[in-house]
This record gives sequence, C-alpha cells and structure tokens, in this order.
Amino acid sequence: MIDKPREKALEILAHVEEGGFADSYLDQARRHFDSRDSAFLLELVFGVLRHRARLDWTLDQFSAQPVAQTDVRTRNILRLGAYQMLFLNKVPVSAAVNTSTELAKEYGRKSGYVNGLLRNLDRRKKEIAEPSSPDPIKRLSILHSHPAWLVRRWVARFGPERTEAVLRENNLPAPLIIRTNTLRTTRDALKASLESEGAAAAATKYSPAGLEIVSSPGLQSLSAYHKGWFLVQDEAAQLVGMLLAPRPDETVLDACAAPGGKATHLAELMKNRGRIVAIESDAARIGRIEENRERLGASIIEPVRADAARFREGAFDKVLIDAPCSGLGVLRRHPDGRWHKKEDALRERAKAQQSILKNCSSLLKPGGALVYATCTTEPEENEGVIAEFLGKAEGRFTIDDPRPGLPEAARKLVDDRGFFRTFPGEPGMDGFFGARMIKAR
Repeated sequence: MIDKPREKALEILAHVEEGGFADSYLDQARRHFDSRDSAFLLELVFGVLRHRARLDWTLDQFSAQPVAQTDVRTRNILRLGAYQMLFLNKVPVSAAVNTSTELAKEYGRKSGYVNGLLRNLDRRKKEIAEPSSPDPIKRLSILHSHPAWLVRRWVARFGPERTEAVLRENNLPAPLIIRTNTLRTTRDALKASLESEGAAAAATKYSPAGLEIVSSPGLQSLSAYHKGWFLVQDEAAQLVGMLLAPRPDETVLDACAAPGGKATHLAELMKNRGRIVAIESDAARIGRIEENRERLGASIIEPVRADAARFREGAFDKVLIDAPCSGLGVLRRHPDGRWHKKEDALRERAKAQQSILKNCSSLLKPGGALVYATCTTEPEENEGVIAEFLGKAEGRFTIDDPRPGLPEAARKLVDDRGFFRTFPGEPGMDGFFGARMIKAR
C-alpha cells in the first residue's frame, strides 16, 4: 500500500516543476490529513524544494545518468527518498527506500533504478563530500540550492561570506508570526489567551503588536482566532504599516491590498476611524480582504476591484503601495519561488511598479505621505524604482525619514538614505524594502 503523505508530496512536487505553486496545492491537500501527516507532508515538500539542487548533485554521484534526464515523477521520487535519508533522522532508511520504490512502481515505472540508486546512496553516503568547484558561485548555488543568477548578484553586493550566511538562513523554516488586533485586545491579553489553550508564544523583537508562535494546537482551533484577536503576518510586514503612520480620521489608499493584512493593520493604527480604500485587481482575492475585514472588525476598509496602475477615484491623505514584485525576500516561505523566478523578469517588474507608483502618487493630497514597499531584495525593484520616480517627479516628492513612525528598536533598520530594509541585515524577518515620500504642498 502506497504511503499517502509521500504520494501527495510527489504529486505536489511534480506540479511545481511543471509551473504550479506549492502553497495552493498544500493548502488544499493538508485539509485531508491529520495534524501529524499534514506536518510530514509540509516537511517533505518544502524540504525537497529547499534542497533540490543539493539533492540532485548528490544523486548524480550514484547514477549512471543525471537525474535531471529522467522523467519528472522519477526524479521527484528520488529527491523525496534522498531528502528523508540525508535530512530526516527520524525516518528509517528502510522506510525511505521502500516507500520510494513503491511510488516508482506506481508512478515512475523505474522501481529497480530507484531502489538500486537509493540503496547505493545509503551504503556510500559517508563518502559524500560537500560540493566543490573552482567557481564559488556554482559551489554556493549547489550547496545551498539557490539559482546561480541570484547567488551571483548577492555575492557581488554582499561578498561570499555574507551571501553564504543569507543562503543558509533562507533554507531554515520561517517563524510563524502573528499580529495582535489592537482594536479588540492587547498583546499581553492575546498571549495569555493563546497559552491558556496550549500554545506557546513569545513577543517579537521589533513590532509591539507581534508574537512568534513557538508551538500551537492549530491557530484556527484557538478561540482568539475566532474572536478576531490576531492575523498571521511577518514582523517585517507589520513594520511597513508603521512606516506610513496613518492617523485616525484620515483617508488612506492601500494599493494592491489583498489579502488585507496591511489594510487591517492600517485600520488598527487609525483606531478604526477614517476611511481605507483597499484596491485589488483580482476578483477572487477581493474576498480575502472582506474576510479579514469582517473577522478583525476593521469596518473602515472598503475593498474595491481595480487596477492600481489605472485607478483614478478620490484624493488621499496617505497612500501605501505594497507593490507586486519578484518576492525574492520571502524565498524561505515560498521555496518553490527560487526555481520559478528569472533574472530578466526583474526589469519587467520594475516597469509595472513604476506605473503603479506614478498613478497612485497622483491621487495623494499635497503634503501627504506615500510609502512604496516590496518583499524583494533587488535594487531594480527598490532603489531603482524610487530613483526613477523622483527624477521624473522634478521635486514634487522628497524622501522622508520614516523612523518617527517606527518603534525605537526598529529604527536601526533605516539606512542613511532613509530606506527601510530588513535584508540582509535582519535574517529573523522576511526581506522587505520601504521608502516613505512626501508630496510637496
């Protein structure tokens, strides 16, 4: 009988390699497993994706042909088996080999090849050395399973030692962070509620509303979730809302707002007084904004389906542009992204970001503040976008110091140009960039 979590992991990995996204498949699949098998499924899928290049390099040492030349099912069966053998100490080698062989009988049709290769790997795994190459980019790319083009960029900016530390951090599981809904409770009261129901939580270092969930019986099973006392949101994303520093009774535009995490945070900072227009171009994602608005009681949010590059309705005291980007700052949360993203897409992203920034900035009232933010690491989408925008603005916008809106501990995350960034200096958070600008009166 085929092991169900491993079978589902194989299905998801094959979909990802054919262009799909792991998160959506995992969200659907995990509903059909108990907590133990659900956690194992997540470990298998994310583990293989985080270490895929290293796994392929290792398997190639024992295969007559590169595993990349076999079919998509067979190579992912091999990756699953090798990941369990090399990275999961609690899984017996016999279980890893036998379940992989059974999967190959059903899907890969190369069970002898799979069985023989994995058994050979087990016999000789003490002989495996770390990848070596005279090219440091290639070595780091294989060792830490990141695309060579991205490693090359980071080595050029940060040097090989700092880059290797970042790559290593990227392969660790991301912390689970929640934001207290201050419209309904306090962080201390939320923490006490969580702990009374078997969860363990710790206060975040920078955000005064954040808690790191160390363990829990399942967030959606907790009464605090159903009361709307919190929302899952990384600490860096929480700080982005604070960069804007909205006040009660202001009118705010949140461009590219789904799923509503930052919009609901803005409502909390505004004490649910004023108006937030939350625009989103994807009709299906509008529902996520509405769902979070209702659960958290952020009634001042008005979801609107619109294109942020063309929306023309209203004048706003504050504008937040959480721009669509390459997402290179959140690869630890979305490890499949490293295998989908291409370097030449950065310039195309930047063009779209410029269009959104140009349009939404025109809706800002004189003297108003605008925050441009991304969860990417690359200058083309960050400093480059800001430089081009300011050049064309001809003095109508200036960079503003965002530190007064941040908690004191987070002010060190703003550089001498006034740019907020959490990459690579703060590996405990997602990689975000933010710039606060003021429109001339």
